[in-house]
Amino acid sequence: MILKVAYRGKDFCGSQIQDKGRTVEGEVISALERLDLIDEDASRFRIISRTDKGVSACCNLAKFESKKNVDIERLNHELPSDIFILGKSEGVLKLPVKKHYVYIVDASVAKKIDTCKLKHVATLFSGRHGFSNFARIEKDNLKTSVRDIDVKVELIGNLVLIHFFGTGFLWQMIRRIVRCMYDFSYGKIDESKVIGLLDCSISKNYSAADADNLILVDIDCGLEFDPEPYIQNKIDKKRGLLEREMFFFSQL
Repeated sequence: MILKVAYRGKDFCGSQIQDKGRTVEGEVISALERLDLIDEDASRFRIISRTDKGVSACCNLAKFESKKNVDIERLNHELPSDIFILGKSEGVLKLPVKKHYVYIVDASVAKKIDTCKLKHVATLFSGRHGFSNFARIEKDNLKTSVRDIDVKVELIGNLVLIHFFGTGFLWQMIRRIVRCMYDFSYGKIDESKVIGLLDCSISKNYSAADADNLILVDIDCGLEFDPEPYIQNKIDKKRGLLEREMFFFSQL
């Protein structure tokens, strides 16, 4: 079973269960257990895309095994108001999944930023690069830092959105790239410095931009997620409220 999960990340310590703090995974597992839909030892529950503390999602995926039918309406009733299920599927994930994140530029930053420079530096980050200068990499992590991504800047009125597309992102990678993009648009660093950071001829541990502005918008896994028709209107209304809150809060 695969569920499409949406949540506002403000009050979560992240998506994955941790020793301390409230998590998306913890809330969903707890609700499934109360409805007797999973067995903790046999369900093999996991969130497909890890999100950090404060990061929101219009679409993340939860995969688990259940011998019973999952009633979305009952499950949403069991979940807290800042997390809900959009749909379910019993299909097979098409790997690798394709992820789409959006970083919302704060209104205060957008007023001062050079959007032409922001669009140009987005082209520098697009493509296949080593992102070791733009990620928090654990010492025992043997994963390569090389990723192939596409970065686009979109202007909607006074709103500035930075779109990130790719099949995989390193820990804090997007938020660190955003910080570097800001520095370039402010004129603090030039193009040669960005290129040096990407080809690792320059070493710098970039700090991360705020997590509250980052949203996992979609995951393309080759499946259709159709909720039960009788709760479609309820889901559409709640999803609309969530999207308006997340995408436009920076302009309030």
